[in-house]
Amino acid sequence: MSNPRTRSAQIAADQAMIAGVQKLLTQYPSLHVGSQIMTPAQIVQTLQNRIQAMQAAQVAEAARMAAVKVVTDELDQTADFDRSLRSVVQGMFSQSPDNLAVFGLKPRKIPTESAETRAAAVVKALATRKARGTLGPKAKLKVTGQTVPAATSGTAPATPATPTKPTA
Repeated sequence: MSNPRTRSAQIAADQAMIAGVQKLLTQYPSLHVGSQIMTPAQIVQTLQNRIQAMQAAQVAEAARMAAVKVVTDELDQTADFDRSLRSVVQGMFSQSPDNLAVFGLKPRKIPTESAETRAAAVVKALATRKARGTLGPKAKLKVTGQTVPAATSGTAPATPATPTKPTA
């Protein structure tokens, strides 16, 4: 069963337990703890072993976190270098997949679409956009609300137009 306490809280709790054992239980020659018979000195030693193990875990955790930070900082600082080196190697050995494999790289993929196919797709996309009346983010900013003439006090509100049936 795991304890939801943090290591620091568990260490503090075990230290308090040691203080209590040393203050109030040293007068007893032995105590039944679980299924064991232990002296107060053995109880204190067991608690101290727990504390030492948790402190060692805290030190190891801090060391791991420091090592991970060093690695991520190094990767961040050398990311441009890595990209450039990969590009150079792929350029040098683009015709030799065996040599690229030595570097752990694969040849660049060659586009399967022809330029004519891609150009036709762009023309079609633009036509669709125009037909649907869709706008890009900059064009949307140019669209503003229309100015509505001020209503005079003696006029009745306009009635909505009745829709016509579409022809099939």
